[in-house]
Amino acid sequence: MPPTPRAVTLAICALVFAAPPAWADGDAAKGERVYNTQCKTCHTLDKGGRHLVGPNMHGLFGRKAGTMEGFKFSEAMIASGIVWDDKTIAEYIKDPKGRIPGNTMAFIGLKRQDQIDDVIAYLKKATQ
Repeated sequence: MPPTPRAVTLAICALVFAAPPAWADGDAAKGERVYNTQCKTCHTLDKGGRHLVGPNMHGLFGRKAGTMEGFKFSEAMIASGIVWDDKTIAEYIKDPKGRIPGNTMAFIGLKRQDQIDDVIAYLKKATQ
C-alpha cells in the first residue's frame, strides 16, 4: 500500500528539520582567511592567549557571553544572557550592534552568509 500524502509530507518535514544548520557546512580554510582579515586584529584564539582590543576566544563555544576572565566587557554583553553556539555566533557576527545593542565591538559585521559559515567552521576548529 503506498504511503498517504500526509505520511509523505511528514517524512519530508522530518528530513528538512533534521538537516544540520547551514553554518555547519562552512569551509574552515576559507574561514581562517576571513578571520585573518576581519577578526585577528582584535581577537586571539590560542589557549591562554592574551586579550587584545577584544577578548581571547579560546573555548568560545558553550561559554556565556561576557565571562572570559581578565577582559572588561560592556554591561550590554554581560547582561545579554547569550551562550555562544553556532546560531548565536552567526547572529552576532552578522550584526553585532543589532544583536547586542550597547556592546562595544566596533566591527560592523559580516554580511555574506558563506563568510559567516566559514568563520564559524574555523572558530570551531581553532578555539577548542
